[in-house]
Amino acid sequence: MNRPEERRKYPRLRREERAVIRRVDTQSDNPAGDVLYCKTVDISAGGMQARAKQQLQPGEMVEVVISIEGYRDSFHLHGQTRWCRPAEDADEFLVGVELLASENGDLALWRRVFN
Repeated sequence: MNRPEERRKYPRLRREERAVIRRVDTQSDNPAGDVLYCKTVDISAGGMQARAKQQLQPGEMVEVVISIEGYRDSFHLHGQTRWCRPAEDADEFLVGVELLASENGDLALWRRVFN
């Protein structure tokens, strides 16, 4: 049986970059709780894994703003959480985000980073 990394559509790069994840479709009374300041674990043309202090539910729609060393501007991306689990070594969560195309996002520019 193939290992998950062998089945991936896009290769992952282990990179620790600053990112902000904002929950999009929330009915929260606490808007500050809808914004998570994160560090990435790995990134790819189609998604990312990040460390966050709060848990996200699989299927949540999110907006991601990420800065990558060597690039002047931040990337504004849209995505959906695919999974979230407690990190083994810290009081944090690991979250997987699949990036999705949108009219006002930078997905095409983001994907050029990986070519």
